[in-house]
Amino acid sequence: MVRTRIFVVAIALVVGSLAYADGSRASPAASQSALAYCASIGVPLGALPPAVAAWCESDGPSADTAVHVGNSWNDSFAGGAVHGKVPTSYRVFDSPRSKALRATTVDRTEHFFHNGHWMVDIRGGGAPNGIYEGSAKDFFTGPNNGGGLMRPDASFTFEDGHLVVEFEVAAGMTAYRDHVWPELVVTTAPAPSERETNGWYAAGLFGGYPAIGCAFPADRLSECRVYDADKITAWLSAQSAGGAKTMFGGAPTTEPQRSAWHLCGEADSDSLCRDRFRVDLSRDTIKISVNGVPYMEHRGLPPSAQLPEEMLRSPVYVYFASWAYLVEPTVARVHWGRIAINPPSLMR
Repeated sequence: MVRTRIFVVAIALVVGSLAYADGSRASPAASQSALAYCASIGVPLGALPPAVAAWCESDGPSADTAVHVGNSWNDSFAGGAVHGKVPTSYRVFDSPRSKALRATTVDRTEHFFHNGHWMVDIRGGGAPNGIYEGSAKDFFTGPNNGGGLMRPDASFTFEDGHLVVEFEVAAGMTAYRDHVWPELVVTTAPAPSERETNGWYAAGLFGGYPAIGCAFPADRLSECRVYDADKITAWLSAQSAGGAKTMFGGAPTTEPQRSAWHLCGEADSDSLCRDRFRVDLSRDTIKISVNGVPYMEHRGLPPSAQLPEEMLRSPVYVYFASWAYLVEPTVARVHWGRIAINPPSLMR
């Protein structure tokens, strides 16, 4: 009975959202169709009942809590929004692969602020006919890959040869398996470009521009990829040194790394594994820590694997991407929290 009441409340919220831009309501037939659609989706992967897909709820206001001072950015998202719109201090790129008419079945995303953090819902329609998981077409064209990105509406520069990014995200949601992950992308591109380097990762959206993308999947095998304007020039992980003189970690094989990056079961709140990640980028060194514990480091990269010079001397943009590989019809939710870019020296 309680579950039924919760579902009725959720449906009532959906009905309230079925209005057009001029304030008029959708027709009864359209409303019933939308209700049936939202009910069929169910609870997004990575969310708890009675959650429904973001586009099945109405948007409320959001307080802009971002603080931009000089070359630094900090946002706690503690504005108290309830399913609030993203404020104008951010640029949002929802389902950019689909909008660019790429061959992808991941066709819808939505960013929103809620209860002191921000979230992204990702919808995938399932693998196309004739393309199965692990096939050559699946691997090379990424037809089941996509997601959304958000970045501050500002550019940043490396300070003393470093760019430091901190963020909170629930990367360890075991329900994701290796199919949904958060990704940090730093590039000189102000928006996804007209050509892809590859579609498997968010960092591949910026063909023609140098970039680095670091992914944080639920198996806790962190990895980073360095791109020049045309291709991946280095893959850095626990399995790949990328030619670095020294490397460390990247997998939860020993303590304290094993305990630093938390996991959430399907019945757990995302707050239990909304960990604090820190990525420190410099010309020949990539360092990642989780909740203050050094987690992965590649130091002394050779020239061919280093960050491109253009990134070090030009303004760059910092994207927080929610990305997925969805071979079954799925709506997945990624939970983010505080972000900081080039935080004050006392925080480094």
